[in-house]
Amino acid sequence: MKLSRETLADRLQEQLKRQMLSGRLAPGAVMPSERELREVFGVGRTTVREALQGLVSSGFLTRESGRLIVQHPTDISPRMLDLAARASDASVQQVFDVRKLLEIHAAGLAAANRTTDDLAEIAACLGRMDTQDEAQYHTADRSFHCAVVRASQNIILAELYEAGLGLFFRKPAFWRVFTRAPEQRHRVGSGYEGHLQIHDAIARQDIDLAREQMRRHLQQVEQSLLAVMHETVDVAYETPAVMHETLDAAEDPSPEQSPTTSPAEETERKP
Repeated sequence: MKLSRETLADRLQEQLKRQMLSGRLAPGAVMPSERELREVFGVGRTTVREALQGLVSSGFLTRESGRLIVQHPTDISPRMLDLAARASDASVQQVFDVRKLLEIHAAGLAAANRTTDDLAEIAACLGRMDTQDEAQYHTADRSFHCAVVRASQNIILAELYEAGLGLFFRKPAFWRVFTRAPEQRHRVGSGYEGHLQIHDAIARQDIDLAREQMRRHLQQVEQSLLAVMHETVDVAYETPAVMHETLDAAEDPSPEQSPTTSPAEETERKP
């Protein structure tokens, strides 16, 4: 069934909210142009405009001198942030549920069936991942996982995986438009070690270890994505709490008073 324009706009809104929650669209940043958003997400001008208007209406963006500016989490309704986080959580979890089903099995098959050429291709992808260039890293990451699936020698599995690439990985244009500011980036190559462990297990033809290393890798990526989005939501909840603590201390400056804290979240760690 063909998606309605409204449905596409809603989906685009959720994608853009996810970039705000992840820090790729930092508070105070100017929203990418309509042309860039159309290129990255493969949608039309009307869809982009409807999505942007929805983000303005919900408080995620504000118009300043003809530009759309990303709002700070403390300036967005906590309820809106919570709804965005829940939608993003569900989307991330669904994608990784499918990736785990396909890729853990593929890693075991690759360990059993890989050829010398297959292993050389996986190693070549791994080599390109040891870089500080974010776009190069993610392109090589996509190629690495595709090479592992092809090494399974299961044609049907490979075709299913190829069909889902648009959901599993971002287009190259995404990393150009939504690249992080230098001070926000973790070392891009920090995911190299996890991929190396997958490569080594496949090279040794250790089926169980290859499956386990792939499971660990995908689980780590999923948890890292969710953690950084939750950190952004926590900012909106923590700020009012701090204000209340200050007021309470002024009224009752007892040294025995216990401060109110928000639950701690894991810090982002790029797999």
